[in-house]
Amino acid sequence: MFACFLKRALPFLLTLLVGSALGSIFSSTSQQRRGTSPSITTALTTSRHSCGMRSRAVAVAQSTPLIVTFEPSTRLTEAARRNKTTGTVELLVRFGADGEATVVDRITTLPDGLTEEAERAAERTLFKPATINGKPYSVTELRQFVFSADRY
Repeated sequence: MFACFLKRALPFLLTLLVGSALGSIFSSTSQQRRGTSPSITTALTTSRHSCGMRSRAVAVAQSTPLIVTFEPSTRLTEAARRNKTTGTVELLVRFGADGEATVVDRITTLPDGLTEEAERAAERTLFKPATINGKPYSVTELRQFVFSADRY
């Protein structure tokens, strides 16, 4: 009976041990190659499974998303009113870790100065930068600015 148990359980246990060892080796070398330091908070649980093995350490990262606190409204320009130009301007905006918003690219544009109006509004946006482990980092997002005659 015991020999039958060993015959079935031993390959499983060896595969589990080798897989865990290789996984820990490759995960630590990939972090070093990318230049990131493993500054993630680790919490070790001491509960035991039914087989008597301890639980593995669980990594928990403290992070917050980008929070836009104020986005200025946009206005139709005189030329846009005169020509009845309406639509949506889409801009790729970089919200920097330093608190500055910068237009990276124009995705869709409109004539009569509306694209420039959207860019000015994007650059005046106030926000709290996104963070990982308390350190701010830059985020790039697609932002839409709608221009319509009935909004004004």
